[in-house]
Amino acid sequence: MSIEKAAEMAGKWWAERLYRGNKEQFAEEIRVRVLLELQTREIVYLECDYDPQGILLEAVHAIGIECRGFLFSADGILPRKHALKVRHDRLEPKEGYGNLTDIIKVEDYEC
Repeated sequence: MSIEKAAEMAGKWWAERLYRGNKEQFAEEIRVRVLLELQTREIVYLECDYDPQGILLEAVHAIGIECRGFLFSADGILPRKHALKVRHDRLEPKEGYGNLTDIIKVEDYEC
């Protein structure tokens, strides 16, 4: 499977959930970072529990949104309790507390 396509899908998935800011730029910031990580890792995990962490926090900062990354800083930026496990061949989303949603296969996705 294409890690480029998986990275693009991850960026678009999160951009659809961004409450404010430039969604296209946000998707691109995530895409670039996920692609880099998938070069050396099997799985990239993107999570916003109460706060964006790691790649998500970097992408939020890259589009010019101030966010502390702790103490409920995601409010008004990204939804709580959302996560996305990115693999070379699929995305495994979670939308809300314990709400695992359908796996998204890279081969089935049209960019």
